[in-house]
Amino acid sequence: MEAREARMDSAFDHGLAVPQVRGKLRRRLVPGLLRARAILYGILAIILVIAFTLAVSVVFLRIKGAGDLLITLWPAYAFVLAGYLATRGFKDRKLWAFGLAMTVGVLLAGLGVALVLGVMGVSGGDGNKAFAVVLLGLIFVGFGLPLTWSLTGSRRWFTELRGAEGPAIRTADVLEQEVTVADLVIHPGAVPAVAMTVAPTVAMTEGERHGNVDPLVSVRGLKKHFPIVGGLLRRQIGTIYAVDGVDFDIYPGEVFSLVGESGCGKTTLGRTLLQLTPPTDGRVVFNGLELEDVDPDDMRPLRRKMQIIFQDPFGSLNPRMPVSDIIGEGLFAQGITNRAERDKRVEDSLEIVGLRRDYTRRFPHEFSGGQRQRIGVARALALNPDFVVCDEPVSALDVSIQSQVLNLLLDLKRDLNLTYLFISHNLSVVEYFSDRIGVMYLGKIAEEGTVEELYRNPRHPYTVALLSAIPDPDPRKRRKRLVLKGDVPSPAAPPSGCRFHTRCWLRERLGNPEQCSTVEPVLRVLDDTGHRAACHFAEEINEAVVQETAATQSVLETAVAG
Repeated sequence: MEAREARMDSAFDHGLAVPQVRGKLRRRLVPGLLRARAILYGILAIILVIAFTLAVSVVFLRIKGAGDLLITLWPAYAFVLAGYLATRGFKDRKLWAFGLAMTVGVLLAGLGVALVLGVMGVSGGDGNKAFAVVLLGLIFVGFGLPLTWSLTGSRRWFTELRGAEGPAIRTADVLEQEVTVADLVIHPGAVPAVAMTVAPTVAMTEGERHGNVDPLVSVRGLKKHFPIVGGLLRRQIGTIYAVDGVDFDIYPGEVFSLVGESGCGKTTLGRTLLQLTPPTDGRVVFNGLELEDVDPDDMRPLRRKMQIIFQDPFGSLNPRMPVSDIIGEGLFAQGITNRAERDKRVEDSLEIVGLRRDYTRRFPHEFSGGQRQRIGVARALALNPDFVVCDEPVSALDVSIQSQVLNLLLDLKRDLNLTYLFISHNLSVVEYFSDRIGVMYLGKIAEEGTVEELYRNPRHPYTVALLSAIPDPDPRKRRKRLVLKGDVPSPAAPPSGCRFHTRCWLRERLGNPEQCSTVEPVLRVLDDTGHRAACHFAEEINEAVVQETAATQSVLETAVAG
């Protein structure tokens, strides 16, 4: 708890607001409790099957002794009821649920041992009945001991975590002004089919951003690490630091973009933010609700508020499903079971993105790439979300189709009051589309600022190199590109200190100061505009220094870069 609060205070010191948390959603059950719940459900299924079999034997087959055994099993029925009640309290971390489940495990194991020893101590009798009782006793022992072991290893879920983070709450208890799915209305005429021109977006002022308006999404210290396993026993032999401590805010109605080279962690960050993959560490606060490895049952009501447009318009659509099912799948999951109503909403979603309403029965292979991406946009907007992650939505499209999709997204943002996290590696698209930009390198934010400030006055060596690589549409104008030397380091073994120091042209110009390779720079505020950069020598960067560095590059380096 103290470490989490320290991260919040550190973020505040470096120019970020402290998000107002209205509630914490229930977390996903730990593996031990998942095993315990599976065991309890297994016990429930087996006891019900045995009871049903004995009942059939008594009523139809008239087997002698089956009725007596059915009545003898009354303690098992009590165990089944107690186990089911215990599973209902696991998510809320109820101590009575832990005690009840532990009691079931101990009594099951004890009853199983008693049944086996009791039959073995009795000579003679009905052999079939004795065999059935012994088998039942072994089943009880086989379930009771693993259940007790799993609960013992998960007791911290009910004690320490509960005391540190407070009681769990349900999503419905903290959502304000809840809008039910049945009240969703999509206005087909709100957006034209193809918008050829678009008014420039108006960025929020710093006073509105940090003073009067709370962030819609706040990310603090977010990490996502993937284990590297190997060997005969598949043990962990390393870690891929895909996202390794990221802090930023996204405010209502703005477009926040993430840019960087392929493999820097942009897509992983977007998926982790939406809880599509559970984070390793860190905090995500969405509209006042803290998301941390959220239980799927609690996350489902929030899914209609947070959607994603996937990068690949070909692989993200199921080729075996028609458009009506692809878009309507989310509506069905959110409670719209009436097929006629669902189809009506799907048709409205298609019309709002500029597609015909009669496309609902077609399959993905019948559409072009741009049309498939529009279907992906329609799927994301079908539930009327507040926040949309756009994961390189135009990278797989032709240039002419890219402009149509970008203009469509901007018009939807204006008419539906959407907030975007836009992920891209195309700096020209980002400049046209965004309000603020975060530049990522090897799982961390290297620089963050408004579009105007970052493109006019970049303060990180990596950002300067990226901007110098933007091609000029006028072939008569030629400018010398600032070339980065070396290869991108592996995210499984990131460099110490500043992660960019192995390729940094500024470090080489300053004489390779030791601080760059030993001390990790913080993402600090550089001026009153909120411009932040993670560089020890950000103040040394200016236009004259950049031009002089580019001019000293060899002809061979420039030719290879071109």
